[in-house]
Parts: sequence; C-alpha cells; structure tokens
Amino acid sequence: MQRILGIALLFGAAAASLQAAAIAGQFTLVGTVTVTTSGLIEWTSNASSTPDSQATVSSSATLTGSFAGLGNQNVTINTLTDSSTQQPVNVPFTNFDFIDFPTDPALPHLLANFIPLGSGPGTDCSINPAAAAGGQLCTLSATTTPSIPGGSPFTFLNTTTSSGGVPVCCTSSATWNISGVTSDGLSNWNGQFTATFVVPFQQVLDNFVTNQQVSDAYSGVFVVNVIPVTTVPEPTTLGLMGAGVLLLGLGSWKRKK
Repeated sequence: MQRILGIALLFGAAAASLQAAAIAGQFTLVGTVTVTTSGLIEWTSNASSTPDSQATVSSSATLTGSFAGLGNQNVTINTLTDSSTQQPVNVPFTNFDFIDFPTDPALPHLLANFIPLGSGPGTDCSINPAAAAGGQLCTLSATTTPSIPGGSPFTFLNTTTSSGGVPVCCTSSATWNISGVTSDGLSNWNGQFTATFVVPFQQVLDNFVTNQQVSDAYSGVFVVNVIPVTTVPEPTTLGLMGAGVLLLGLGSWKRKK
C-alpha cells in the first residue's frame, strides 16, 4: 500500500512541476500609427469601424505557431507614452501591457519592457527637404532639429527611386523596435515596426514640427520565442517527492523484516 501511495505522490509532484504551454511563433500587424511631439505613440486600425487602439493581424503566410489561426482578426495595441516616467527609450522599464488578443483570450498578453534607440546618425536630420539625398539615415536626438531629449527609437532612411530610368529622390521609411515578455512569463518577444513615406524623411520631419504629429500606415512583425528554463522543483514539490521516497523506503524495509 505504501508503495502505491508513494508512486502516486511522485506522480503528483511531477504533475505539479509541469508548466502551462508557452506560446511561440510569428505574426504581422497592420494599422495606422500617430506619433506626437509630446511623445505619444498611438494606434488605430485601418478599418474605420474599428475602435482606437486596435490593429489587424495580417492574413499572410507569415503567421506561424501559436498565431496561425489569427489571420484578419483584431488585437488591442495600447498607447505608448515614450516619457521619462513610463516607457523611456533605451532604458528598461516596468512591464507594460502592450498587445492583447481579445479574440483568443487563452493567449497571454505581450508585455513591453524595452525600446532601443534608433541606429541612424543625427548628421542628416533636418526639416529642409532640399537637403535630401538617397541613402541618408537619421535618428533624432537632443542635438538634432527637431530635438528629442533622450533620443528617438526611429531610424529614418531615404531611398532613391526612378522615373523613366532617371534617379529621383526620394521616398523614405522609418523603423523602430520594441521587446518584452509574455504575461505568463514563459516566452519573450521582439517586434519591428516599419512605416513608409512617398517623400524624403526631411519632409516628414518638417510636417512633424508644423503639425505637432505625423501619422502613417505601418506594418509590425512580431517574433515570440519560448524562454529556455532550467526547472528547479519548488519547496512543496520537493516535500511531496521526499514523502514519496520515504514511503517507498518504509515499504521495502517492512518486506525485508
């Protein structure tokens, strides 16, 4: 009897140490982002009937793993304040509820905790469209025009196009990254957003200063990976295992007597 009870306790301890299934995979979001001079990064869906703070999951083949069934569904994507007290750039911050999956509540939320600086220099940053040239990079900082104390997460790039075989300057893009963990603590994630413009980034920055905000469609690619974990039994689990081993030992001792 003790042997049976001991085996049951061991199985119970093993079951107690199992974790819920971690999520992993890739998905793409599309929508409209608005960045303000006060530091807000706000999100709206491209569908006029959808509430604010929403984005649509792409239906493309880039959806993998835990997200394969979410094509064309909406997620909630919450406003970032990008301030010194909330989500500062290049400084780890307190986990912030960034993306929720209301159509699949079983999925944990994506909590953001880091936004790195953009990777461009400040030398080509300006609000003068006449200064634009293909290949220029720009990340705003405290010393650029416009200035961003603490630095900016956006990397702007000018790209030369062609018209009738003649090079034409320029279209541009802005990319930025964000990362964090899932709300169950079992996975981490990285996201990269990209917005494209039909004008050089100098014109985009000029509009930003004049209108105190800039809005554009974006695409955001998110990759979620399971965090490797070395399982260490909790004290309660160790106690159950110890009790099971003890009972097995007692059963064996009595048989020998």
